[in-house]
Amino acid sequence: MPSVLIIGSGLVGAATALALHQVGIKSTLYDQINPMEVVMRGEEIEFGETGGSVMIQAGGLRILETLGLLDICLKNGAILPYVSWHNIDGSKPIVADTRIANKTAGESDPRLQAPLHILRSTLHTILMQACHKKGIKTLVGKKLVGICDWADGMHSATRRKVFGEHLTANFTNSTGYIGVVRTTENGINFKETEECAFYVEREKKLGVAVFKVSDEIAAIQVSTFGDKEEQDQSTSYRPYSDLPKHAGRLADLLKSWGVPPHVEKMMRCAFRVSAASIYDLPDMDKYHKGRVVLIGDAAHGMVPNAGLGLLTGLEDVGTLLALLKSLPNDSMWEKTLELYSKIRVAREQRLRVKLGQPVSRLWLHPQFLEEAYITLYSV
Repeated sequence: MPSVLIIGSGLVGAATALALHQVGIKSTLYDQINPMEVVMRGEEIEFGETGGSVMIQAGGLRILETLGLLDICLKNGAILPYVSWHNIDGSKPIVADTRIANKTAGESDPRLQAPLHILRSTLHTILMQACHKKGIKTLVGKKLVGICDWADGMHSATRRKVFGEHLTANFTNSTGYIGVVRTTENGINFKETEECAFYVEREKKLGVAVFKVSDEIAAIQVSTFGDKEEQDQSTSYRPYSDLPKHAGRLADLLKSWGVPPHVEKMMRCAFRVSAASIYDLPDMDKYHKGRVVLIGDAAHGMVPNAGLGLLTGLEDVGTLLALLKSLPNDSMWEKTLELYSKIRVAREQRLRVKLGQPVSRLWLHPQFLEEAYITLYSV
């Protein structure tokens, strides 16, 4: 088997390295920063506590189980069986029990029938610690030429260079603002059916989502439209330094929208707020060319918006791992990559046809729950 260079040590990059290790393929992670340095000193990774929470449905949980990380992820997150949709003011709730939906979709393991909510930084720590234990290295500050590249994110230089300069991420005029709050400390309480809740007003394109990630921590995401694109794409998900100013501004915005008081309070009391511009990609007809394979955001153009980008990326990892286990012979390497591309492109196209609109805006619509969260990730 060849050695592999993985460009990008984010969630999907680290998961890919762990999957390759399972089938005896040596890989090295390359990135602009080195989150492994803290691990190599024997310390706990903090990653600057960036980003908010992610929701991982049955298909993603099964990949974590295959990687041997399910139990530690479940221990460090929250299992929330209910998802609710409301008008922006909290009225007229629609509640779905995801256990029933996933069981109907074919998931037989009770541990995987309700989604896991976990802080992105916590999941990243778990993945990178696992990489360190396996001896997988992370290198920084390297210029790579003429090699086999793996996922390097939404603004992938590899994708543009190898597959075409026209495959540039397109700003959707939408920005997601993500706050993380200590709920008990600030007297914020949830009903069980509102621990994962979406508050929307589709006509005005107003959207807020809240996610409980532990007994003490919750995350809130506010989506706005008609925004200007951030010029420095590398600052995505970095927390605002002037926290009171931005938390107060966003809380005042939510108050003007008429959201329930506890939702406004979540943003006003947030101890971290970061922003991420929402991008989408032109459709691609293949994710493999020569020695290059695209995985995760580099391929799909679905940024982490209510967890969809991560779920799709984990499904990429699971598909590749299954193919490598089924076709272990070195002579089948090219065939394995071709099959991966064929399977994943077809999956992406089916999702887009079913939903018929830009993925970055889908969660404003109830059909997103049925098609993306349940059907796509049934196993």
